[in-house]
Amino acid sequence: MDAFSRLNRSLREYIYQSGWQELRPIQKKAITFAQESPNNFVIAAPTASGKTEAAFLPAMNSIEDWDTGVRIVYISPLIALINDQFKRLMSLCSEMGITVTSWHGEANSSKKKKLLKKPNGIVLITPESIEAMLVGRPHEARTLFAETDWIIIDEIHSFLGENRGIQLQSLLNRLATYTQREPRCIGLSATLNQDDYINLKDFFQNQRETSIIVDRGANEKEHQVFYFPKAKGDMHSFKQEMDVIYQASLKESMLVFPNSRNKVEKIGSNLNQRAETDMQNFSSYFVHHASLPKQTRLFAEEFAKESRGRKFTITCTSTLELGIDIGSVDSVVQYGAPPNVSTLSQRIGRSGRRTGVNKLRFIANEPWSLLQGLATIELLEEGQLDNTPAVNKPYDVLAHQIISLVIEHNGLTRPNLLTELRRGKVWEKITEEEINELIDSMLSKEYLELLDNFELISGYEAQPLLRMAEFYTQFFTEPELRVYHQLQHIGTIALEPGLRPGDNILLSGKVWRILGIEFEQKQVHVMPAKVGEAYFESRDRQDVSNIVRQRMREILYRDDQSRYSGEIRSTLNHLADKIVYRDGFYYQLTDQGDPWLVTFLGSKANRTLAYMIELFTGQRVRINDLHATTLMGKDLDRTMQEIRDTLVTYQQFYDFFNREDSLLLGETNHLKYQQLVPRSLMIDYVIENQLDLMTVFAYLSEIE
Repeated sequence: MDAFSRLNRSLREYIYQSGWQELRPIQKKAITFAQESPNNFVIAAPTASGKTEAAFLPAMNSIEDWDTGVRIVYISPLIALINDQFKRLMSLCSEMGITVTSWHGEANSSKKKKLLKKPNGIVLITPESIEAMLVGRPHEARTLFAETDWIIIDEIHSFLGENRGIQLQSLLNRLATYTQREPRCIGLSATLNQDDYINLKDFFQNQRETSIIVDRGANEKEHQVFYFPKAKGDMHSFKQEMDVIYQASLKESMLVFPNSRNKVEKIGSNLNQRAETDMQNFSSYFVHHASLPKQTRLFAEEFAKESRGRKFTITCTSTLELGIDIGSVDSVVQYGAPPNVSTLSQRIGRSGRRTGVNKLRFIANEPWSLLQGLATIELLEEGQLDNTPAVNKPYDVLAHQIISLVIEHNGLTRPNLLTELRRGKVWEKITEEEINELIDSMLSKEYLELLDNFELISGYEAQPLLRMAEFYTQFFTEPELRVYHQLQHIGTIALEPGLRPGDNILLSGKVWRILGIEFEQKQVHVMPAKVGEAYFESRDRQDVSNIVRQRMREILYRDDQSRYSGEIRSTLNHLADKIVYRDGFYYQLTDQGDPWLVTFLGSKANRTLAYMIELFTGQRVRINDLHATTLMGKDLDRTMQEIRDTLVTYQQFYDFFNREDSLLLGETNHLKYQQLVPRSLMIDYVIENQLDLMTVFAYLSEIE
């Protein structure tokens, strides 16, 4: 039986009346699989391949009675994605009389209340809203989820290797106690590799096996590489870069992805300035990032979706990497090297819906950035994506979930708490001894309290955490300041050292001069600044993967580089000429005398090796890891010969971080709930997650 014939009459009528020519390949696979297997499944398919319908069609097809409870729970990493999917599902469900309800902090409260009175249909929700419900209103969870048959998790790759993913796995465990049946789970993703498939086999916390349904997609990929060498203090290369972007924007609708919020603003401001003086320009320009007001972001998204042929360019951060529908995008600009192949794949996949061609322009202005970009492009063309390392022993998330669980159950004895934690596999790598050590520490710090009946409840020190809606999230946000021009809120900026009145900043695509900063109120007051004046520049950084660094070395020393232009070949050759291979290691010669060690290792391994050198010699090593892959210090050539045969033990690393407070803080300050964890376990966490000992040991052992 073909997939279309497997659907019920209502769904077949919807597809026919909507004018679909046929089901997409991934939709056919999912419909057939859902009927022939009881397994969970993950749909891995490119952007705009019909993944949403591939999940919902088989799930909806299996349900006969929509009025006896919420039958499908859709979990999204973003509220914006929920709002987008709500519109898509309404067109599918309205004619069939199926209720679709959004449930998050910005959703309509009257519709939530109506759903609680008569649970039915489909609910679209975030992990944070599930957490809030279980903590504050567990009776609502029992009402809503009792009859749930399906749980759909969108953009599931965004949860892998993240604390938020650990939290979601724990929430799936906890939801299982509220459902009368074991729901089937579906994950959706456009960016997965083979190692991710292995991790996803255990992601869903139930007794079903998980299968992967893959559609590689048929879109062609095109790319152009632009290299404009940047001299120190030279603005000419930036003008050349902007010329490329601006001229392309006159012909195509584009997304421009720099690697920092500051560069988003810089490029957006330049494009707007050019457009204001170009009477022949009919394109529209926007910036899009998390520090802009919601309405500003929504305006850009809606304009793009409803553009109807009008050209637009949105310069954005990762906020537009995920599957928010912004209509047809002709091409993508990657400004500066992406940190990994998965990021580039996600970004380039946003283009080509109309043309069937994923079109990329890569722009670089520095040799190492050029080399890193070439490496990611090659790997993407070969279909080799970076793996997402799992979080090992996430004690901080466990501590958060312990507080959440004792509140949900209105107190738990230690044995009962351990039983709750052992329901699924999420905490299986954390021993019972470690769990007890964590509980004891939380009791001593008064994050937990022990009652006379031996029940654990939330303690005095937990109350400040619980007063804020922030308790429900695993997001860690740097302190931010709200920026106002007169009475108009124009966005937020990070509170960074060195920011002063009189400085200029870029925000919402414009240049502003700071008039004053009110630190207690967390406000900045600004006025428009003159175009071209210098501005305060913040710095963002992301880790680069080992697979990218290894390909960078391969390209640099490849005999045949005929695929690149003469200028690019010349740049690569010049870069290679500055690097010497000596006694098994690569070194970059410098004017300062001491050569730099060029490792061609990923960011995490570079940090590990730098710590190892400091542990061994007492010398602090600087890392240049944004695009280059170099360690800088004195006598590194001699040190590497001495360290190559030295096996640094786990205990030595433990003692090192135990005495280096600043390093321990630096490696854990991104963890929102690290203060709940005892120092001993926090050091274990750093060694397990922030270091890459296996790669470094392999690197040293392979030296000739």
